[in-house]
Amino acid sequence: MAFVITQPCIDTTDQSCVEVCPVDCIHFESGADRMLYINPAECIDCGACQPACPVSAIFPDAEVPAAMQAFTAINAQWYSDPGGARSEVQKLAGGAAPAAPAAPAAAPAAADAGAEGGAAPAVAAAAAPAAAPRAKAAPQAIAAQIAAPPLPLPTAGQPPHLSPISLLGLIGIAAVFFVAVVLVPGPTLIEYEPIHFKLGATVLAALPLMLPFLILFLRGEWRAMASFASKGVRRTNTWRHVPTEWRRSEEMRKFSLEKAVQRIARDRYGFPSQEHPEFRTHVNLPSPAMALEFSGEKVYPDIVVVSGPGNKPAMVVQVETRETLTREQAMYVWSRLENEQAPLDVYVPAGLAARAKDYARAAGIKHVRFRTWRWQPFGMIVREV
Repeated sequence: MAFVITQPCIDTTDQSCVEVCPVDCIHFESGADRMLYINPAECIDCGACQPACPVSAIFPDAEVPAAMQAFTAINAQWYSDPGGARSEVQKLAGGAAPAAPAAPAAAPAAADAGAEGGAAPAVAAAAAPAAAPRAKAAPQAIAAQIAAPPLPLPTAGQPPHLSPISLLGLIGIAAVFFVAVVLVPGPTLIEYEPIHFKLGATVLAALPLMLPFLILFLRGEWRAMASFASKGVRRTNTWRHVPTEWRRSEEMRKFSLEKAVQRIARDRYGFPSQEHPEFRTHVNLPSPAMALEFSGEKVYPDIVVVSGPGNKPAMVVQVETRETLTREQAMYVWSRLENEQAPLDVYVPAGLAARAKDYARAAGIKHVRFRTWRWQPFGMIVREV
């Protein structure tokens, strides 16, 4: 089994997947190709590229949505016939996905719904319609709207800046120091003739006045210092570390993740309910059922809760394993799912909450709630963080 790059990559060509691929099996020719391609003969099925993709365009070949099955052959064709692959991509480009069998009749209504909200970014919920037994149905796009756009992705090169509180504290310290040293120096306490330096006794009296401004400055810069500290490696639980790192197979990780997502969706997001009959819960594992679309980019959170007839997102849930809890996951996945109107709940394995908070803080994510999960012989335990 290999991974496949699909339609969301067209005209995006973000190379985050190339940087994390351990065998360099992802290629494209700049200026000639409109998307990237994975060589199925070289792919080792490690799964490193999938969480790195910012537009959720990468799927295992066995899990490619029915509407994008053509891209499995296109990825392989590019390495033997690049011109033919580019021709196929050109046919499928322009916002139209490959034709899916028995396309639902509700698609025109979806387009009308997405056009009513003006310039506000649309959030599309793609619900899988009924199909024949044991057959995967193509997702159906249903447009909905939210009032606020998704927060922009943080960039690594943002220049540091002072907060208003920090600036006020710094001005206060400078003002007190100027008065004590220049305007009212008082009797000379320390004098150094080679450089004509004199320090008056008033400085000692001014030190207690500087302290409140110093506290104000540190309070304003606390967030910046916390962000700086979160970008380092957290060294905790060193007694648990072993000389060699044990890593389970990708199939076992996917099985464990799917089991955890299904359990969390059942126990904590069992909608509709008596308290919230307007909510509906959709689970995107093992197959995509509901997509969130921000400015034309579709993402598939593990669990999506929508409300009302317009399928407005109410809750967005992402479940992580030890392998997927990375800085890249926070930067490129959590940051896109974050929104003030639909709370983002992130579930991480027990013992990794502090690390997850570091990653979110370093990525500039504010509207997120963390919970930890772990299996016990009698079931799953979820704790609030």
